[in-house]
Amino acid sequence: MRVVVAHENLDFDALGSMVLAGKLFPGSLLALVGGLEGPLKDLAPLLEDRLDLVPASEIPLDKVSEVVLVDNARPERIGPFKALVGKVPFLVFDHHPKAPGDVPAVGGRVAAVGATVSLLLPLLVERGLGLAPLEATLAYAGVWEDTGGFSFPSTTAQDLEAGRLLLEMGAEAWRVREWVRPHLSDEARSVLRALLRSARVVEREGFRLLLAEAKEEGYVPALAPLAHTLLDLHEADGVLLVLRLGKETLLIARSKARLDVARWLGEVGGGGHPRAAFARVRGVKGAVGRLLQSLSRHLEPEPTLGEAMTAPVETLAPTSVREALRILEERGYGAMPVVVPEGEGVRVLGLARRRDLKKAERLGLGDHPVEGFLARAVVLPPRTPLSQVEPYLKEGGGRVLVGERMGEGWRLLGIFTRTDLYRRRPSGEKPLGERILEALPEGARRVLEALREAFPQGVYLVGGAVRDALLLRSGPDIDLVLEPGVRVEAVARFLVERFGGSFSLHYAFGTGRVRLPFGLVVDLAESREEVYPFPGALPKVRPAPIAKDLERRDYTVNAMALSLATRELLDPYGGLKDLEARLLRPLHPLSFVEDPSRIVRGARLAARLSFRFAEEALKALPPALLPEVLKTASQSRLRDELLLTLEEDTFYQALALLEELGALRPLYGLTLPPKEPFARLQLPEGPHPERLLVEARLVVLLFFQEDPLARAQALWLSRRLREGLALLLRVRRGEKVEREALANEPLRSAFLALFPEREAWLLERPRTLRGRDLLELGLKPGPKVGEILRRVAEARARGEVKTFEDELALARRLIGDGTLSAP
Repeated sequence: MRVVVAHENLDFDALGSMVLAGKLFPGSLLALVGGLEGPLKDLAPLLEDRLDLVPASEIPLDKVSEVVLVDNARPERIGPFKALVGKVPFLVFDHHPKAPGDVPAVGGRVAAVGATVSLLLPLLVERGLGLAPLEATLAYAGVWEDTGGFSFPSTTAQDLEAGRLLLEMGAEAWRVREWVRPHLSDEARSVLRALLRSARVVEREGFRLLLAEAKEEGYVPALAPLAHTLLDLHEADGVLLVLRLGKETLLIARSKARLDVARWLGEVGGGGHPRAAFARVRGVKGAVGRLLQSLSRHLEPEPTLGEAMTAPVETLAPTSVREALRILEERGYGAMPVVVPEGEGVRVLGLARRRDLKKAERLGLGDHPVEGFLARAVVLPPRTPLSQVEPYLKEGGGRVLVGERMGEGWRLLGIFTRTDLYRRRPSGEKPLGERILEALPEGARRVLEALREAFPQGVYLVGGAVRDALLLRSGPDIDLVLEPGVRVEAVARFLVERFGGSFSLHYAFGTGRVRLPFGLVVDLAESREEVYPFPGALPKVRPAPIAKDLERRDYTVNAMALSLATRELLDPYGGLKDLEARLLRPLHPLSFVEDPSRIVRGARLAARLSFRFAEEALKALPPALLPEVLKTASQSRLRDELLLTLEEDTFYQALALLEELGALRPLYGLTLPPKEPFARLQLPEGPHPERLLVEARLVVLLFFQEDPLARAQALWLSRRLREGLALLLRVRRGEKVEREALANEPLRSAFLALFPEREAWLLERPRTLRGRDLLELGLKPGPKVGEILRRVAEARARGEVKTFEDELALARRLIGDGTLSAP
């Protein structure tokens, strides 16, 4: 059983994210931990009719096999599901910053965007999934609420794109405003009045923090809207609301810039994200005092003029109005300072502004000295904090010069304009290796950090894990390559001793697999090179350095490796560039000829990641599909790639791409079936439902071929599946088939997908022998009736009778065997 959970007291982003995750992972239960927050309480009747939220207390933990955690990564906020951390796989989708103690996730997506909905929505779009209008409206409300109507500093382009997509899917923006920003209740108004009365501004290093307190005994309304109201009223940079509730105190913090309130409230056990955080404490004076004392420590250094100015600054010597205007227009400047030498520096006469000089020229004063038409120039030192600059901008007509005193003059360093106030400072971008590691799930990062300490050299993260991290995606497994000198067995044993779990080794191939208790699978392989003796053959391998190991990969985007020792990305074939262009480019022209299964792998990746084949790949396809090449290709490898493709949510797109490339028939002898039956397939019930779903898709795929049973034989289908396929073909021919023969999975799911009009017939409860049937045969009421029913039921369980007619015939024989005869 897969469960989708967020956190206690759901807000719109959490609920919207749960809805999207339910779409991404069909068949999941949406678990409600705690209750609904604020306006969601009033919407509960509407939501109950449309959304199946199951209270966490009603979900048996021993039946949960996987948890999808959204809008949260903290185990203490998921109620009873905390007991599953480290025991079942967790996928985490969250927009809060990663922090120590987060759930050790094996997959998902964690990134700094305004709302978690914005992380999940692109995955739905990639898979071609849509939303009902109510679902889209809920998701839009999540983005709107967590970005403050797309106005908070944490808002990103991805949030805006999510809003656009949700509107196209039917989200009702007017309704969202009513949901997210309802009229203040009487309780909220009372709290707001108390907060306003107590509000005071605390300033630290140019940062204005509004501190407001209130005491409440009864119902506590949602306070986030009040925090933003106070921020706007007092023109502060941040706000800390202190709400006393008996012995406990709630702390709610918001900031516009410079203060990471999540880290700040972490001082008193709180958390959240950089612009919004929450804490629950005891002892209000001590907690607030501690926070105020540590405020300066958590503030980013205030930007200065020297950091934000435009440099260098060009100057003018005294000249005519006409000549000064010509230089301004030639340079494209609105103004330039006019200076004359002064000691080791310059003396600033003023600013020559284009608009003033144009006006002077229109008045016939073009030949006059420019000094007569200069605006006042203000010069400030480079260490001046930006928070102090705005008054000087007004004095200097929207510009200030930045300079250092040189005796009586100035050494001009740059210029700063009003426009620069709104220009975002470029942040120092982290090295690529660091960004890859940060994009990995928490569980994977912990494992890699432990390996880096234990094995200082020779361990590389490779292939899909690197590719997906660069795409801000992740999955439940990682691939590591070990250079000569590092043994697979040593790494496997270290991981199990450090984290628990189990491992298996394949000494002949130099590979191993480690399964960690929190769901992460680590595949290990000693670096090697491959030699193909003839086209399509299985390769011969021998130990080699990492460079040779990357050389044997299929596509450039899979031929990148991250050194755990140096955190350097090895990209010898330009995979990063192809990743940005979303291209699949083989490493060399004979790549497909050596291994035609790479074509299928490419189609699978293209469908999953919305990539396309590069021109070189398209040119390399025809030789690889020649009969003489495919005759020597590994049929088992081709079959495995087909089954792996059928595991994907985007399997049909992959098959369609193979058909478009002209590869589906040469590789498998298959044609592309219609899409509709696959869309009707439901996740089968029973053990290992994902495996049963793949089998159902395979049966449906073969059902539409010219000779289905021959294709099934060629793909080495099990006898069970071949017999099931034969039954479905009999149904298509109109032959009579017993319901019981179609009752087991995956045949049942395949039948319902292929013959939806016969669903009522299949689900109809089969007629079984009853007591009155025996009475109609002439048997009198009494113990003999029960005895015959018991013996018929036993025969049914053994499979000796399958229909009502069979049971009736057996009953007649039992009545006539001399011991249970009718009178």
